[in-house]
Amino acid sequence: MTNTTHTRFNPDEIHGSRWSALNECALWIHGCDDFATLQAGLLDRVNQVISHRASMFDIARAGTHGQTEFVSPVARGMAEDQLESYYERYAAFDYTLWSFDVHNVHVYRDLDLVDVERRNATPIYQEWMKPLGIYYGCTATLAHGSTSLGSLTLFRAREAGDFSDEELEALRQLARHLSLRLYGILAQSTAQQACENPLEALISELEVLPREAEVLKMMLAGKTNREMAEELYISESTVKKHVNALYHKLGVKNRLGLMALVREQS
Repeated sequence: MTNTTHTRFNPDEIHGSRWSALNECALWIHGCDDFATLQAGLLDRVNQVISHRASMFDIARAGTHGQTEFVSPVARGMAEDQLESYYERYAAFDYTLWSFDVHNVHVYRDLDLVDVERRNATPIYQEWMKPLGIYYGCTATLAHGSTSLGSLTLFRAREAGDFSDEELEALRQLARHLSLRLYGILAQSTAQQACENPLEALISELEVLPREAEVLKMMLAGKTNREMAEELYISESTVKKHVNALYHKLGVKNRLGLMALVREQS
């Protein structure tokens, strides 16, 4: 069994072009003013720092029983339904899941936590990773001030080899910058929404997820389920899931009730 003690890395291990790419990415992170740009743009840039085949970036929130939940995922290198299948079917089988519920920035390779034979027998590898052509993974947990903020995960094909110590140290440095900016954007956004926009305040109060908020605003603009699916590049069945989740959170039964509630808030 592989030793699960987390390795500490040295910033001096980052050299040359990787250090320059890391600095450029960090500068871009601190120039971001909104969450959507930060989440999607980071995934478009991180490959310049650490080569990989696929990536996921999700956000942490406190669940109803105090547990940490990971929501609002964005990905590169996989289809929307493959991303959804991870969170809906395979997250419960993720052999690294116990490492996610932390309140400090931390990085690790998947195979630092479990031996390869055991990993290769898991449902998440056989049914999710293998069809995607990914074999190695590494993750950074995102946090600031003991607040868990999310996670960033990178994957590689088997022939590309596992992530090096230098690459994990680069990921750790990147995660520190990302956590600080993410925390600042979320704190500022929450304060502004409560003061300036009753609808945004309601979204924040009821813990409406970012994708659900997009659907809500489209519904209020009169979009049909099919139109929302086309604009968001998701299936109509996924749109229906978001709509039903919104009805449940807002305590309404249909679009008429939704419109009435929003008018009251305004």
